[in-house]
Amino acid sequence: MRKMSLIVLFLFQFVVTINAQWEKVASYFVGATGQMAVHGSTVFLYGYQGAQYVYRSTDNGTTWTNIADKFPDKVYYVHGHGNFVFAIIGVNAIYASADDGVTWTAKPGIAFTGGAIMSLVSDSTTLYAVSNRNAVFKSVDNGNTWTQININYTQAQVLGLDFAAVGNTMAFCAVNLGSFISADGGASWVLKNPPIAVGSVQAHNNEIYGTTFGMFKLVNNDWTKIASGFPGGLGITAGTKGSISMGTKIFTYYYDIITQSAKIFVSDNNGSNWSETGNNLPTAITSSLNNFLAATPEYLYCYISSSQTVTGVYRLKINSTSAIEDENISSDFSLEQNYPNPFNPETTISYKIQAASNVSLKVYDVLGNEVATLVNKHQQAGSYVKTLHATSLPSGIYFYTLKAGSFSSTKKMLLIK
Repeated sequence: MRKMSLIVLFLFQFVVTINAQWEKVASYFVGATGQMAVHGSTVFLYGYQGAQYVYRSTDNGTTWTNIADKFPDKVYYVHGHGNFVFAIIGVNAIYASADDGVTWTAKPGIAFTGGAIMSLVSDSTTLYAVSNRNAVFKSVDNGNTWTQININYTQAQVLGLDFAAVGNTMAFCAVNLGSFISADGGASWVLKNPPIAVGSVQAHNNEIYGTTFGMFKLVNNDWTKIASGFPGGLGITAGTKGSISMGTKIFTYYYDIITQSAKIFVSDNNGSNWSETGNNLPTAITSSLNNFLAATPEYLYCYISSSQTVTGVYRLKINSTSAIEDENISSDFSLEQNYPNPFNPETTISYKIQAASNVSLKVYDVLGNEVATLVNKHQQAGSYVKTLHATSLPSGIYFYTLKAGSFSSTKKMLLIK
């Protein structure tokens, strides 16, 4: 019997801590509809089966605060975009938080009949609200006003979690048809599929990815296969979930339906080769994998709804501030261009140290004033990644300087809010 498996796509620029293991950090039950989301380092756990559940953690899942009373109805989806966290409340209401979920404000509703807002996705500048009735709504002012994009294909029904956009290039998945592509901001759509229809799409780092019997990337408005050779072959795929996009590492969730086992694989070369990591999950997870996973710069999180002793939130260490990437020793000193650039409000900076040195990585404004210190300590040879959180900084040009021994390098970056 041929094995069938599910994969979910996540892209991050983080280091997998060697021999990292999943650990249970909370025993909350939020129902089979339970989902997870993140904004920066804040983690959200929510669900709506039978009751309203919304929890928030700011310490890597160690402690949680119940914030369900912040909302007048059940929370169906949570999504981070720019400086805000957005939540779909009830059928079409959208709430926003500018302080990572401490306080929430109702945004103008999206008026349309016969359906509901199912999910929120975004690129670097635009927030999209995806309905289940052939309409997507976009906002360029953080949800204050919305413009409707019509899906003018009578046989297509947009799946609530399967829409992706990078500028004017857009993709969505339709029931029983596969993926539709637009190169003109949604004015026209073309049905485009590999030999087997794409089942889910997601945008990361100015690229659109799709999954089916394999993993694909949208190149010149057509699908190009970038991954193959997963254990046991591939069967149907689960929908991808909008999550943090921090770089070019790819984490794929592999679920074997026959053996009911779950594993995570990581690729460092855009999907060409894969290795297994952190695979001691205590129980199989249902096929709705896209609802369960989320990640901060330090941890990958998973919600499991199963038996009383197993149900809860688990985390896997994927980075530490002193981690050496893949334990590779650098052959040179180097400072990489930050990514993304321009950015808002976070960006990552990668650098390499040839030999053990006293290292400093600092950020300056155009007047030469130091505005942030990312590293100031002794470090061993290796490759490192740091994240700049610029929430408190104004828009403008900034410079970051790496000093290690006699090595010094400076690069420019642009913060746009």
